Amino acid sequence: MSNSDVFGSPMVLPGVRPASPFGAAVKPSLVQKVVNTAAGIAQQVFGPTARRMRVRRTVVQLSALEDHMLRDIGLDRSSIISTAYEVEEQLHGHRGRAHSLWR
Repeated sequence: MSNSDVFGSPMVLPGVRPASPFGAAVKPSLVQKVVNTAAGIAQQVFGPTARRMRVRRTVVQLSALEDHMLRDIGLDRSSIISTAYEVEEQLHGHRGRAHSLWR
């Protein structure tokens, strides 16, 4: 005789984590915990590098524009780096410093 014969099959509702027939919630597996931890560590390690790369790419693209094009969008060459950091903060919610751009 199996558990399902004694207790019946557990009811699974959409959007709800399955529970055992004994009422205790199913805990995340060790593999899920390791994957979540690894993803968090990777974000902490590579996140700042990705931010610097996005800012640097923005600076390079804005620097390639001619002066009259920059004036048309309301910029001048002296504000390119600070504008790139402002865009990064608006799009990705990160604060950065201009001096870390070239590290």
